[in-house]
Amino acid sequence: MSLGNDVVITGMGIVSPIGCGEDAFWDALTHGRSGAGPVSTFDTSELTRHIACQVRDTLDLEPNVGRASQLAIYAAKQALRSANLKTDRPDPPRGLVVMGTTMGETEFIEAKLDAPEEEWLSGDHATSIHGGRPGAISGNVQRVLGLCGSSRDLYGACAAGNMAIAAGRQALRNGTCDFALVGGADGFSQLAFLGFMRSRVLASEVCRPFDKERDGLLVAEGAAVLVLELATTAAERGARVRAKITGVGLSCESYHPTRPHPDGDGLSRAIGSALADGGLSPDRIDYICAHGTGTPQNDAIEAKVMAGCFGVETPFSSIKALTGHPMGAASALEAACCVLILEHQIMIPTWNLETPLVPDLPGALRGAVKPATLKYVLNNAAGFGGYNASVILGQN
Repeated sequence: MSLGNDVVITGMGIVSPIGCGEDAFWDALTHGRSGAGPVSTFDTSELTRHIACQVRDTLDLEPNVGRASQLAIYAAKQALRSANLKTDRPDPPRGLVVMGTTMGETEFIEAKLDAPEEEWLSGDHATSIHGGRPGAISGNVQRVLGLCGSSRDLYGACAAGNMAIAAGRQALRNGTCDFALVGGADGFSQLAFLGFMRSRVLASEVCRPFDKERDGLLVAEGAAVLVLELATTAAERGARVRAKITGVGLSCESYHPTRPHPDGDGLSRAIGSALADGGLSPDRIDYICAHGTGTPQNDAIEAKVMAGCFGVETPFSSIKALTGHPMGAASALEAACCVLILEHQIMIPTWNLETPLVPDLPGALRGAVKPATLKYVLNNAAGFGGYNASVILGQN
């Protein structure tokens, strides 16, 4: 069978509130261990919310770069080791680094939130802000890893990780790179925490996606990086193929800056485009890794979209019950989860889901992991600004 221009995943790196590295991440997902805990980086005593999902592992992180860059670099190093991809040879392969992000590098601004006016835009402050400029995350990954090629950040809100996967896949098919490091990264952001709290969409203690009693999301941080290669390239170097990128669909809607269309128009179009791109009918999808933030509107609309596109029987769940919402890293972490689900042939439930928001929605997985026969899984992502991105992964 000709491999043509198929694009495959040959390596992964994961930094998350529930574990760093594939083994720790998967163990937490299958045993329902949450990364939620008290905010540790600033005082919340005068706020109405106090819980978030932060990376609490002690890691050897790159100095003198922002938090998002640190997490992305750590995950990228894991990914290259996982793929057994050597980039320091005399004829280095052309690499592309695409990192999705929502907030970018915010701590350079946040460090001065309570500072006197005269300290704002001083020489040192201006230099630090410049260090967190757009493109800094992917640029830092490329520089620290010594990669030959190009880099760019994608600001696609909470769909940015899937958008980065789509961009890397297209670049490989166009022949502009030999491999692509793609994914998403966001550090824990005080601005994001305060913004979501004031929007009244933060959970008080527990994130309950698709539950009737859900009360919001938990702000998180993290990074996930995937190594993408053409299947022909992977075969030539004897690489282990983890999964195939079977279909990609992107859309954007202009209904509202923060709310999805009541009928889920944008997400429905992204799903339809991914199916068409993969040459698949809806009944070929065996599992859906849902965006599932735990917020009232998102979950209700996404459940409607999934039922409309696939019927009520197709299994789905959200891992944000454990990881929280790591912004631009969310769908990248969920893509990594999809790879592991395909490899282990086990579906993850939505932990904390007790009473489904729609009683007659039997596809909502809950209670425990579930063995299954899985060939194609769908990873959905939706973000502020009307961004939607759907990626279908196929079993190797």
